[in-house]
Amino acid sequence: MRRYIPSSTALKCFEASVRHLSFTKAAEELYLTQSAVSRQIRNLEEFLSRDLFIRLNKRLVLTGTGAAYYKEVVPLLDGMENACLRMLHREDEKTTLTISALPTLASYWLMPHLAEFQLLHPQFQIKVRSLGDAAKIDSENIDIILHYGGDHWPRAVSHQLMRENVVAVCSPSLLERVGGKGDKQWEPEDVTSFPFLHLSSRINAWPDWMVSQGLESGSFAGASFAHFHMVLEAAKNGMGLAILPTVLATRSLQMGELVAPFGKQVSTPHEYLLSYPADKADLEQVVVFRDWLLAKQKLS
Repeated sequence: MRRYIPSSTALKCFEASVRHLSFTKAAEELYLTQSAVSRQIRNLEEFLSRDLFIRLNKRLVLTGTGAAYYKEVVPLLDGMENACLRMLHREDEKTTLTISALPTLASYWLMPHLAEFQLLHPQFQIKVRSLGDAAKIDSENIDIILHYGGDHWPRAVSHQLMRENVVAVCSPSLLERVGGKGDKQWEPEDVTSFPFLHLSSRINAWPDWMVSQGLESGSFAGASFAHFHMVLEAAKNGMGLAILPTVLATRSLQMGELVAPFGKQVSTPHEYLLSYPADKADLEQVVVFRDWLLAKQKLS
């Protein structure tokens, strides 16, 4: 079907001429000659059988028809431009790997792994997004999801990434304030000497830890935070003693920003999962990343 549409060059010349009310300035903007712009406008007027401008000596005046046409044409030109820009910047579905992960897990555990993966597989363009809503999965825009166990999405394939272990940690400065400068041997019952830090979504973290140490659950008054990265930073800054997954605390323990006065980590019944939409199970980037990360975890 032949469409009744003028040339895009004529439309661009018209739009620029209206903004400047000058063929000369429109020509400068479009890198054309003044006569070329004038000719395009004449062609457009002949195409529409309407006058769009009144030529008054060296001035242009837009006609009522021209003003009405401009009002309709500009949104269409903007839409065409935006469509072209979106296409130019569209990701190649065969090379882009989009990972959605819990923010703290991404920051403190995933990033070192990603650096290694990118060196091994430079053909993939990696994008990492924050996993904000564990109840939803955007199968069109997400390839891999790294999340806390318990949430299994319909039409998704899930693999256990790792079991969760937790550890009680605090800053070296807080440990010194509570226990002095000596080489005190800390016992689980000494925990009540510390101010406590809490994650608001895990109200049982401290009671469960106490039970694991053979102690009776008691009062755990202390500051509460909405996200693990807040708890982690609060602990590093000496606000209190926190229960943190070892996967999030290991880096700070190795750097000496945190210490674990009560020793070993404690296992929980929870897990971290690697999931992906079932209809993406055969995508090369999904298969390669899944197999690499799961194999890496088995070796750790």
